[in-house]
Amino acid sequence: MSVKVYVYGLCNVFYDGYYIFGIKKVYKNYEFNVSKFPDFRQGTFAFIVEDGRNLKKIIVDSGDASTIDLKALDWCDVYGKVNYNLNNIEAGNQEKILPIGPSFGLKIWNLFPTFYHLTLNYFRFRKQISNTKEFAINYWRQFKRLKLEEYVSSESSRSDVFFINSIWKKESETNANRAMFIECCKSNSNIHFEGGFAARSNGDNLGYDHLIYPKKVPLESYIKKIKSGAFVFNTPAVLSCHGWKLAEFLALGKAIISTPHYNKLPAELINNQHLIYAGNAEEINLAIDKIIGNHDFKQMLETQSKKYFDDYLAPEKVVKRLIEKK
Repeated sequence: MSVKVYVYGLCNVFYDGYYIFGIKKVYKNYEFNVSKFPDFRQGTFAFIVEDGRNLKKIIVDSGDASTIDLKALDWCDVYGKVNYNLNNIEAGNQEKILPIGPSFGLKIWNLFPTFYHLTLNYFRFRKQISNTKEFAINYWRQFKRLKLEEYVSSESSRSDVFFINSIWKKESETNANRAMFIECCKSNSNIHFEGGFAARSNGDNLGYDHLIYPKKVPLESYIKKIKSGAFVFNTPAVLSCHGWKLAEFLALGKAIISTPHYNKLPAELINNQHLIYAGNAEEINLAIDKIIGNHDFKQMLETQSKKYFDDYLAPEKVVKRLIEKK
């Protein structure tokens, strides 16, 4: 008997297309459905794998918060959690929860399939859709992303560094860490730095006006500049989450300087093997000097970061771990 896979039809295809892509890689085919699922809130990512008499119910929670959806946890056999933090989890059934690490938005359909799935799913599930605008726009946002095949390693510069990031109103630690990195790069005569903060739409840059980068950078150009840069910088973002950038940097095989993570990963990112951890300006400066001063070490970081992605974060690897969890 063939395996049947059902994906919850009200899922967020912008945030969770990553896992749809993984399901497609593992099982080839899947079907959007709502009748086989509870009345989950719109945006929940759930899927069911039916293999003869065996049935496995899986949740993927890719939200920034480390809180748990108790209704989804009670329903599922396995609860994949991107931002898994035991300190913030008080729920029962913790044995169901699996830390799966960060992901990022992917383009999984070209233009015609995007409109096909949007139109079909809208008419099939319109009675259950609570926010029609959000449901529709997420299909378009998915289309505007890049395909996974664009996230490949390429030869990197020895001294050029590109960095651009947001200023978050409620994330002062994230903002401060990003500003610290920008200032370290600007003060280092051995590197050519381009970038800064993206200006906030309301004009309130929270005291970082002197670090604003005036240009708007399309996603394709951003990825191209990141690919060619000597190294990148990562720090936990909204609600101390891993953020998409960490997964993107690993997928691109970058030499990464990062502040410590708050949330659990599927496997440890080892200091001076997969990346360099740095918690203050002095440590960032030392990390920069180590990367640009030792080409073999830089190449080792690039190789190991890509290997980590391929082993633990690639969409099909995540789906397989969810399916195989006892």
